[in-house]
Amino acid sequence: MVKILIGTEESGSRLDRLLRKRFALIPLSEIYALIRKGKVRIDSKRARQDQRLMEGNLLEVDVDPSEEFKPAGPDKSLKSIVNTDFFRRNFRIIYEDDDLLACNKPPGLVVHPGTGHLHRDTLIELAAGYLISKGCLKEGEEPALVHRLDRDTSGVILIAKNKRCVRKLHEIFRSRDISKQYIALCHNRPPEYEGEIVLGMARTFEKSGTKMKVDEHGQLSRSHYRIVEYNNILSKLEVDLETGKTHQIRVHLAHIGAPIVGDSRYGNPQLDKKILQKKLHRLYLHAHKIVFTHPTRGRKLTLEAAEPPEFHELMK
Repeated sequence: MVKILIGTEESGSRLDRLLRKRFALIPLSEIYALIRKGKVRIDSKRARQDQRLMEGNLLEVDVDPSEEFKPAGPDKSLKSIVNTDFFRRNFRIIYEDDDLLACNKPPGLVVHPGTGHLHRDTLIELAAGYLISKGCLKEGEEPALVHRLDRDTSGVILIAKNKRCVRKLHEIFRSRDISKQYIALCHNRPPEYEGEIVLGMARTFEKSGTKMKVDEHGQLSRSHYRIVEYNNILSKLEVDLETGKTHQIRVHLAHIGAPIVGDSRYGNPQLDKKILQKKLHRLYLHAHKIVFTHPTRGRKLTLEAAEPPEFHELMK
C-alpha cells in the first residue's frame, strides 16, 4: 500500500493524471483497472478517475511501494556519490548524449527508491549524482526512468535527462515502437527450438511483494524466444518482448517448463541448488539489447550490454 498526502502543488489535479505521474512505470490500463476495482481511495472512500484532489487529502493506492515512480531530483549533495566505491562498482555508461543516458545495470541494484531503498543506493540517484558532478543538470530538470528492470535483472536501461526526452520516450514505449531483447539461462529445454508465448497475466499482492500469475482473464502478454545454446541441463535463450508486463519473461518461461536459473519467485529452487553450488547466485536474466528511434535526434539507435561472464561460466 502506498499512501500519499496531497500537498499544495498537487491540489486541483485530476486523480488519473496524478497517478500516471506518480506511477509512470505501471501501464496506464493497469492504473485505470486499479481505480475501477476500488484499489484507489481518497480519505478512505472509493475514488473516481476524474476526481479532483484537494490539499490535505490522503490518497491510498493498493500497489507494492516499489512501483511508485520517484525521481531523485536535483539534490546537490548527491554530487559526492561519484567518489564512492558503490558508484564505481555500479554505474556503467553504455551511451550518453545531451538528452539521453543508457546504463548497463548490474544485478542487485535497485533502479529507484522504494521500500528498503530510500537514499543513495539506487540507479536513478547514481545518475543524478553523475550529472550534477558534470554540471550538466539544468535548473528544474531531473533524470528520470522511463522503463524499469527488476532488481536482480542486469542489462540496458534508459534514463532521460530532461522532461522533453521523458515525454518522447514515453510515447515510444506506449506505441511499442521499440525492440527489447533479453538473454536468459533456463533449466530444461523449451518444447520448441523457437516459439511464441501468449498468456493472460494478472497482478497479485503478497507480503513478499508484487507477483504475477497466469490468468486467462488477465492482460495479454506476448514473448518470442529462440534457443541459442543447450547443454543437456540448461538452455540459453534469446527472448524478444512484444509486450512489457511485470515479470513477463520470468512467468512465461516458467509456464513452458523452462524456469530461469536463480529465480527465487517463479523458479525451481531444487534445480538451482544443484547448478549454483559453486557459481554466482543471481537471476540469470540480462537485458541485452534495445533498438529504437532516438527521441530527439530521429535516428535509429541500437544499444547493447554484453552478456555477463557468469552466463558463459554456467553454460560450460
